[in-house]
Amino acid sequence: MLKERLISAALGVALFLVIIFSEKYVLTLAVLAVIEIALWEMYRAVGVADRRILVAAGMAVPVFVLFGFMSPRPQSVYMAIWFYLLFLFAVLVIRHKAYSFEDISKFFTVTILLSLLFSHVAWMRQTENGLWNTFAIFVGAWITDTCAYFAGRAFGRHKLAPVISPKKTVEGAVGGAVGAALLMCVYGLLVGRFTGLAANLPHLLALGLLCGVVSQLGDLAASAVKREYGLKDYGRIMPGHGGVMDRFDSVLFVAPLVYHFVGAFPIFG
Repeated sequence: MLKERLISAALGVALFLVIIFSEKYVLTLAVLAVIEIALWEMYRAVGVADRRILVAAGMAVPVFVLFGFMSPRPQSVYMAIWFYLLFLFAVLVIRHKAYSFEDISKFFTVTILLSLLFSHVAWMRQTENGLWNTFAIFVGAWITDTCAYFAGRAFGRHKLAPVISPKKTVEGAVGGAVGAALLMCVYGLLVGRFTGLAANLPHLLALGLLCGVVSQLGDLAASAVKREYGLKDYGRIMPGHGGVMDRFDSVLFVAPLVYHFVGAFPIFG
């Protein structure tokens, strides 16, 4: 099992590096693929994957959200969301015996949540210093997980959310946030050294700390959904690691945070 996890992780990291250092459109298409797979996993998780009409419509939404914001008229994203909401209620009215308000609520929440939040990864790549800012999203998300794991193993005594995630501890959560803050600064210094960009350490420190908190909230939120629906993993696309949502749950909330933080407080000059 451990060997399987290590091989899967190594292949995943290699693929990730190839994608993120490729042309912008490659990352955009990869993000779209991640959203589509994550949507299917979540539809299955909340028990609406058999609603074929709504599944088909939901799977089309990320295309309009992701590419709409990068078009000459980014406000078209809001129009796409409006049309989708209108469609859902039209289905509720026309097929009220087959579909419930709970059905369309689940579809709207899952579809818009995943489409909007994950799209920030691709949108970030289009900005100034987009490559390094995009990389910061994954540093903030995945470094937090790593630091929290080791801090919890070494110092964990008090349970953080025993019902949702029994293994997580308060000490691990603190270690994850502090580790993310410090290593985000290290990341900034490394980027500055090899690219000549000036790293803004106060901004990097603040961003890392925020990522440390938000990343763990995303992880716990995804775990809460799994607990509610009696799931161990969202999928099996990554042997030993689960599905896309299992690997990218922390990225889900960190991506918008980094996107908007960097827009107000640049981390590289």
